[in-house]
Amino acid sequence: MAAQVNTDLVWAALRSTRAEPPTGIRGGRRKTYVAALEQAQQMFTAAGSVGVATRPLLLFYGLSQGGRAIAAAAKHIHNNDYPLVGHGIKVNTSTLVGPLAEVQVFGDGTTAGSFTRLSKILSSPTWDGTAPVSLGELWNTLPEGSVFPLERGAAPLPVSIDEYSVLHQAQTVSPVQLIVTGISTDIMPLPQHVGPTPALEAFLGQYPKLAGQTAIYVKGVYPDGQGGTVHLAYPSSQGSYHERTAEALAHSTLYRLHDRYVFPAVGANSESLHPVMAWWAVLFALSMLARYQPEAWADHIAIDSSKAAVPIEQLLTEALTAVPELLLQTIMEVSR
Repeated sequence: MAAQVNTDLVWAALRSTRAEPPTGIRGGRRKTYVAALEQAQQMFTAAGSVGVATRPLLLFYGLSQGGRAIAAAAKHIHNNDYPLVGHGIKVNTSTLVGPLAEVQVFGDGTTAGSFTRLSKILSSPTWDGTAPVSLGELWNTLPEGSVFPLERGAAPLPVSIDEYSVLHQAQTVSPVQLIVTGISTDIMPLPQHVGPTPALEAFLGQYPKLAGQTAIYVKGVYPDGQGGTVHLAYPSSQGSYHERTAEALAHSTLYRLHDRYVFPAVGANSESLHPVMAWWAVLFALSMLARYQPEAWADHIAIDSSKAAVPIEQLLTEALTAVPELLLQTIMEVSR
Protein backbone atom coordinates (compact mmCIF):
# COMPACT_ATOMS: atom_id res chain seq x y z
CA MET A 1 0.00 0.00 0.00
CA ALA A 2 1.19 3.51 -0.81
CA ALA A 3 2.97 5.58 1.82
CA GLN A 4 1.14 8.43 3.51
CA VAL A 5 1.35 11.66 1.52
CA ASN A 6 0.05 15.11 2.42
CA THR A 7 -2.80 15.56 -0.06
CA ASP A 8 -2.83 19.33 0.50
CA LEU A 9 0.76 19.44 -0.75
CA VAL A 10 -0.20 17.39 -3.80
CA TRP A 11 -2.93 19.85 -4.69
CA ALA A 12 -0.54 22.73 -3.99
CA ALA A 13 1.92 21.17 -6.44
CA LEU A 14 -0.83 20.91 -9.04
CA ARG A 15 -1.91 24.50 -8.38
CA SER A 16 1.67 25.67 -8.83
CA THR A 17 1.62 24.48 -12.44
CA ARG A 18 -1.30 26.71 -13.37
CA ALA A 19 0.62 30.01 -13.47
CA GLU A 20 3.10 28.44 -15.87
CA PRO A 21 1.51 25.32 -17.38
CA PRO A 22 3.82 22.54 -18.59
CA THR A 23 5.06 22.37 -22.18
CA GLY A 24 4.27 26.05 -22.76
CA ILE A 25 0.65 25.49 -23.82
CA ARG A 26 -1.24 28.62 -24.79
CA GLY A 27 -4.65 29.97 -25.71
CA GLY A 28 -7.67 27.72 -25.30
CA ARG A 29 -5.49 24.76 -24.41
CA ARG A 30 -3.97 26.66 -21.50
CA LYS A 31 -7.41 27.82 -20.35
CA THR A 32 -8.65 24.21 -20.45
CA TYR A 33 -5.70 23.07 -18.34
CA VAL A 34 -6.20 25.76 -15.71
CA ALA A 35 -9.98 25.54 -15.49
CA ALA A 36 -10.06 21.74 -15.48
CA LEU A 37 -7.59 21.52 -12.59
CA GLU A 38 -9.57 24.06 -10.57
CA GLN A 39 -12.78 22.10 -11.11
CA ALA A 40 -11.03 18.82 -10.28
CA GLN A 41 -9.77 20.19 -6.97
CA GLN A 42 -13.13 21.67 -6.01
CA MET A 43 -14.90 18.39 -6.77
CA PHE A 44 -12.40 16.35 -4.76
CA THR A 45 -12.66 18.79 -1.87
CA ALA A 46 -16.44 18.48 -1.98
CA ALA A 47 -16.18 14.68 -2.21
CA GLY A 48 -14.24 14.65 1.04
CA SER A 49 -17.09 16.36 2.85
CA VAL A 50 -19.93 14.04 1.80
CA GLY A 51 -20.78 10.43 2.52
CA VAL A 52 -20.49 7.42 0.26
CA ALA A 53 -24.06 7.89 -1.01
CA THR A 54 -22.92 10.72 -3.31
CA ARG A 55 -19.11 10.58 -3.17
CA PRO A 56 -18.60 8.50 -6.36
CA LEU A 57 -20.37 11.16 -8.44
CA LEU A 58 -18.01 13.90 -7.30
CA LEU A 59 -14.94 11.70 -7.53
CA PHE A 60 -15.67 10.56 -11.06
CA TYR A 61 -16.35 14.05 -12.38
CA GLY A 62 -13.29 15.32 -10.52
CA LEU A 63 -11.17 12.68 -12.24
CA SER A 64 -12.86 13.48 -15.56
CA GLN A 65 -11.77 17.11 -15.25
CA GLY A 66 -8.31 16.00 -14.17
CA GLY A 67 -8.18 13.90 -17.34
CA ARG A 68 -8.84 17.03 -19.39
CA ALA A 69 -5.86 18.67 -17.73
CA ILE A 70 -3.70 15.63 -18.54
CA ALA A 71 -4.74 15.75 -22.20
CA ALA A 72 -4.10 19.49 -22.42
CA ALA A 73 -0.63 19.02 -20.89
CA ALA A 74 0.37 16.11 -23.14
CA LYS A 75 3.42 17.26 -25.09
CA HIS A 76 2.98 14.77 -27.94
CA ILE A 77 -0.65 15.70 -28.65
CA HIS A 78 -1.63 18.11 -31.44
CA ASN A 79 -3.78 21.11 -30.56
CA ASN A 80 -6.72 19.53 -32.36
CA ASP A 81 -6.51 16.30 -30.38
CA TYR A 82 -6.50 17.35 -26.72
CA PRO A 83 -10.24 18.09 -26.19
CA LEU A 84 -12.16 15.27 -24.50
CA VAL A 85 -15.82 14.99 -25.49
CA GLY A 86 -18.36 12.86 -23.64
CA HIS A 87 -17.66 9.91 -21.39
CA GLY A 88 -16.33 7.45 -23.98
CA ILE A 89 -17.24 4.61 -21.61
CA LYS A 90 -20.43 2.75 -20.75
CA VAL A 91 -21.90 0.20 -18.41
CA ASN A 92 -24.31 -2.56 -19.34
CA THR A 93 -27.35 -1.05 -17.62
CA SER A 94 -28.92 -4.45 -17.07
CA THR A 95 -25.99 -5.34 -14.79
CA LEU A 96 -26.49 -2.33 -12.52
CA VAL A 97 -29.15 -4.32 -10.67
CA GLY A 98 -27.44 -7.37 -9.23
CA PRO A 99 -24.05 -8.25 -7.69
CA LEU A 100 -21.77 -5.24 -7.67
CA ALA A 101 -18.75 -7.20 -8.87
CA GLU A 102 -20.65 -8.27 -11.99
CA VAL A 103 -21.35 -4.78 -13.35
CA GLN A 104 -20.01 -4.75 -16.93
CA VAL A 105 -17.89 -1.86 -18.22
CA PHE A 106 -16.76 -1.16 -21.79
CA GLY A 107 -15.72 1.62 -24.15
CA ASP A 108 -18.34 3.24 -26.37
CA GLY A 109 -16.26 3.02 -29.54
CA THR A 110 -16.02 6.77 -30.17
CA THR A 111 -12.66 8.32 -31.02
CA ALA A 112 -13.15 11.62 -29.17
CA GLY A 113 -14.80 10.17 -26.06
CA SER A 114 -12.88 11.00 -22.89
CA PHE A 115 -12.08 7.42 -21.92
CA THR A 116 -11.04 6.43 -25.44
CA ARG A 117 -8.97 9.50 -26.26
CA LEU A 118 -7.22 9.70 -22.89
CA SER A 119 -6.48 5.97 -23.06
CA LYS A 120 -4.77 6.56 -26.41
CA ILE A 121 -2.77 9.46 -24.99
CA LEU A 122 -1.62 7.25 -22.10
CA SER A 123 -1.05 4.13 -24.26
CA SER A 124 -3.71 2.28 -22.29
CA PRO A 125 -5.92 -0.39 -23.93
CA THR A 126 -9.62 0.01 -24.60
CA TRP A 127 -12.30 -2.59 -25.24
CA ASP A 128 -15.87 -2.63 -26.51
CA GLY A 129 -19.20 -4.19 -25.63
CA THR A 130 -18.32 -7.51 -27.25
CA ALA A 131 -15.84 -8.21 -24.44
CA PRO A 132 -16.90 -6.16 -21.38
CA VAL A 133 -14.82 -6.24 -18.22
CA SER A 134 -16.44 -6.78 -14.84
CA LEU A 135 -16.18 -4.21 -12.08
CA GLY A 136 -14.79 -6.94 -9.82
CA GLU A 137 -11.83 -7.42 -12.16
CA LEU A 138 -11.25 -3.69 -12.60
CA TRP A 139 -11.50 -3.20 -8.85
CA ASN A 140 -8.81 -5.80 -8.19
CA THR A 141 -6.37 -4.15 -10.57
CA LEU A 142 -6.15 -1.19 -8.17
CA PRO A 143 -3.66 -1.72 -5.32
CA GLU A 144 -6.11 -0.02 -2.95
CA GLY A 145 -9.02 -2.14 -4.14
CA SER A 146 -7.17 -5.39 -3.72
CA VAL A 147 -6.99 -4.83 0.05
CA PHE A 148 -10.78 -5.07 0.26
CA PRO A 149 -11.83 -6.78 -2.99
CA LEU A 150 -15.42 -7.00 -4.11
CA GLU A 151 -14.87 -10.59 -5.14
CA ARG A 152 -11.81 -12.60 -4.21
CA GLY A 153 -10.29 -14.44 -7.12
CA ALA A 154 -12.08 -12.25 -9.67
CA ALA A 155 -8.74 -11.30 -11.20
CA PRO A 156 -5.01 -11.36 -10.47
CA LEU A 157 -3.89 -8.57 -8.18
CA PRO A 158 -1.11 -6.03 -8.70
CA VAL A 159 2.25 -7.26 -7.42
CA SER A 160 4.87 -5.06 -5.80
CA ILE A 161 8.41 -4.38 -6.92
CA ASP A 162 11.22 -4.22 -4.39
CA GLU A 163 12.90 -1.18 -5.90
CA TYR A 164 15.85 -1.10 -3.55
CA SER A 165 16.71 -4.67 -4.42
CA VAL A 166 16.35 -3.80 -8.10
CA LEU A 167 18.86 -1.03 -7.67
CA HIS A 168 21.23 -3.38 -5.90
CA GLN A 169 20.86 -6.09 -8.51
CA ALA A 170 21.27 -3.58 -11.33
CA GLN A 171 24.89 -3.02 -10.28
CA THR A 172 25.84 -6.58 -11.02
CA VAL A 173 26.77 -8.27 -14.26
CA SER A 174 24.20 -9.06 -16.95
CA PRO A 175 21.37 -9.96 -16.80
CA VAL A 176 19.45 -7.40 -14.77
CA GLN A 177 16.99 -8.68 -12.19
CA LEU A 178 13.56 -7.52 -11.18
CA ILE A 179 12.40 -8.58 -7.72
CA VAL A 180 8.66 -9.19 -7.54
CA THR A 181 7.04 -9.49 -4.12
CA GLY A 182 3.60 -10.14 -2.70
CA ILE A 183 2.82 -13.20 -4.80
CA SER A 184 0.04 -15.31 -3.34
CA THR A 185 1.31 -18.22 -1.29
CA ASP A 186 -1.12 -20.43 -3.22
CA ILE A 187 0.97 -19.78 -6.35
CA MET A 188 4.41 -20.14 -4.82
CA PRO A 189 6.17 -23.55 -5.08
CA LEU A 190 6.71 -25.58 -1.94
CA PRO A 191 10.02 -24.94 -0.15
CA GLN A 192 11.49 -28.24 -1.30
CA HIS A 193 10.77 -27.47 -4.96
CA VAL A 194 13.65 -26.07 -7.02
CA GLY A 195 12.77 -23.49 -9.66
CA PRO A 196 9.39 -22.29 -10.98
CA THR A 197 6.31 -24.40 -11.47
CA PRO A 198 3.78 -24.26 -14.33
CA ALA A 199 1.34 -22.54 -11.94
CA LEU A 200 3.85 -19.80 -11.12
CA GLU A 201 4.79 -19.32 -14.77
CA ALA A 202 1.10 -19.11 -15.76
CA PHE A 203 0.53 -16.56 -13.00
CA LEU A 204 3.40 -14.36 -14.16
CA GLY A 205 2.11 -14.61 -17.72
CA GLN A 206 -0.90 -12.52 -16.72
CA TYR A 207 1.38 -9.49 -16.28
CA PRO A 208 2.39 -8.11 -19.69
CA LYS A 209 5.34 -6.05 -18.46
CA LEU A 210 6.97 -9.15 -16.99
CA ALA A 211 7.31 -10.77 -20.41
CA GLY A 212 10.75 -11.56 -21.78
CA GLN A 213 12.46 -12.93 -18.69
CA THR A 214 15.23 -15.44 -19.28
CA ALA A 215 15.08 -17.04 -15.85
CA ILE A 216 12.88 -17.20 -12.75
CA TYR A 217 14.54 -17.60 -9.37
CA VAL A 218 12.11 -18.54 -6.61
CA LYS A 219 13.11 -16.99 -3.31
CA GLY A 220 10.25 -18.39 -1.29
CA VAL A 221 7.76 -17.02 1.19
CA TYR A 222 9.13 -14.79 3.92
CA PRO A 223 7.55 -14.81 7.40
CA ASP A 224 6.07 -11.32 7.10
CA GLY A 225 2.65 -12.14 5.74
CA GLN A 226 3.36 -10.33 2.47
CA GLY A 227 3.37 -13.33 0.17
CA GLY A 228 6.16 -14.85 -1.88
CA THR A 229 9.10 -13.36 -3.74
CA VAL A 230 10.69 -14.24 -7.07
CA HIS A 231 13.62 -12.76 -8.98
CA LEU A 232 13.13 -12.41 -12.73
CA ALA A 233 16.21 -12.13 -14.93
CA TYR A 234 16.22 -10.13 -18.16
CA PRO A 235 18.99 -9.90 -20.77
CA SER A 236 20.82 -6.59 -20.83
CA SER A 237 23.48 -4.95 -22.98
CA GLN A 238 23.73 -1.86 -20.79
CA GLY A 239 26.83 -1.21 -18.76
CA SER A 240 26.13 1.81 -16.56
CA TYR A 241 24.36 1.66 -13.24
CA HIS A 242 21.63 4.10 -14.24
CA GLU A 243 20.98 2.48 -17.61
CA ARG A 244 20.68 -0.96 -16.09
CA THR A 245 18.45 0.31 -13.31
CA ALA A 246 16.14 2.02 -15.82
CA GLU A 247 16.06 -1.14 -17.92
CA ALA A 248 14.99 -3.25 -14.96
CA LEU A 249 12.40 -0.77 -13.69
CA ALA A 250 10.87 -0.47 -17.16
CA HIS A 251 9.20 -3.81 -16.41
CA SER A 252 7.17 -2.10 -13.69
CA THR A 253 4.93 0.98 -13.31
CA LEU A 254 5.45 3.92 -11.00
CA TYR A 255 2.33 4.40 -8.91
CA ARG A 256 1.33 7.44 -6.87
CA LEU A 257 4.80 9.01 -7.19
CA HIS A 258 6.52 6.64 -4.78
CA ASP A 259 5.60 2.97 -5.24
CA ARG A 260 6.16 0.47 -8.04
CA TYR A 261 3.78 -2.26 -9.15
CA VAL A 262 3.26 -4.64 -12.01
CA PHE A 263 -0.36 -4.66 -13.14
CA PRO A 264 -2.25 -7.55 -14.75
CA ALA A 265 -4.05 -7.30 -18.06
CA VAL A 266 -7.83 -7.11 -17.71
CA GLY A 267 -10.45 -8.88 -19.78
CA ALA A 268 -9.30 -9.83 -23.27
CA ASN A 269 -6.67 -7.07 -23.37
CA SER A 270 -3.04 -7.97 -23.99
CA GLU A 271 -1.77 -4.94 -22.04
CA SER A 272 -2.47 -3.65 -18.56
CA LEU A 273 -4.45 -0.48 -17.93
CA HIS A 274 -2.78 2.78 -17.11
CA PRO A 275 -3.62 3.40 -13.42
CA VAL A 276 -5.52 6.59 -14.24
CA MET A 277 -7.74 4.67 -16.65
CA ALA A 278 -8.29 1.86 -14.14
CA TRP A 279 -9.53 4.40 -11.60
CA TRP A 280 -11.59 6.04 -14.36
CA ALA A 281 -13.42 2.81 -15.19
CA VAL A 282 -14.08 1.93 -11.55
CA LEU A 283 -15.31 5.38 -10.50
CA PHE A 284 -17.44 5.68 -13.62
CA ALA A 285 -19.22 2.40 -12.85
CA LEU A 286 -19.82 3.41 -9.22
CA SER A 287 -21.06 6.86 -10.24
CA MET A 288 -23.50 5.36 -12.75
CA LEU A 289 -24.86 3.04 -10.11
CA ALA A 290 -25.23 5.82 -7.53
CA ARG A 291 -26.86 8.16 -10.06
CA TYR A 292 -29.23 5.87 -11.93
CA GLN A 293 -29.88 3.11 -9.40
CA PRO A 294 -29.93 4.95 -6.05
CA GLU A 295 -31.99 2.22 -4.35
CA ALA A 296 -29.55 -0.52 -5.38
CA TRP A 297 -26.64 1.74 -4.40
CA ALA A 298 -28.18 2.30 -0.96
CA ASP A 299 -28.34 -1.47 -0.51
CA HIS A 300 -24.67 -1.89 -1.52
CA ILE A 301 -23.47 0.69 1.02
CA ALA A 302 -25.60 -0.56 3.92
CA ILE A 303 -22.99 -1.58 6.49
CA ASP A 304 -25.28 -3.90 8.45
CA SER A 305 -26.31 -6.01 5.49
CA SER A 306 -23.89 -5.60 2.57
CA LYS A 307 -20.48 -7.29 2.31
CA ALA A 308 -19.57 -4.69 -0.30
CA ALA A 309 -20.14 -1.73 2.03
CA VAL A 310 -16.72 -1.64 3.71
CA PRO A 311 -14.80 -2.22 0.44
CA ILE A 312 -16.76 0.67 -1.09
CA GLU A 313 -16.06 2.95 1.86
CA GLN A 314 -12.37 2.11 1.85
CA LEU A 315 -11.89 2.55 -1.89
CA LEU A 316 -13.73 5.84 -2.05
CA THR A 317 -11.69 7.11 0.90
CA GLU A 318 -8.44 6.03 -0.75
CA ALA A 319 -9.51 7.75 -3.98
CA LEU A 320 -9.38 11.13 -2.22
CA THR A 321 -5.60 10.82 -1.97
CA ALA A 322 -4.66 8.28 -4.66
CA VAL A 323 -6.24 10.07 -7.63
CA PRO A 324 -4.69 13.52 -7.01
CA GLU A 325 -1.27 11.87 -6.70
CA LEU A 326 -1.83 10.06 -9.99
CA LEU A 327 -2.96 13.28 -11.66
CA LEU A 328 0.23 15.04 -10.58
CA GLN A 329 2.43 12.12 -11.59
CA THR A 330 0.74 11.71 -14.98
CA ILE A 331 0.86 15.42 -15.83
CA MET A 332 4.58 15.37 -15.06
CA GLU A 333 5.04 12.33 -17.29
CA VAL A 334 3.09 13.49 -20.35
CA SER A 335 4.58 17.00 -20.31
CA ARG A 336 8.21 15.88 -20.53
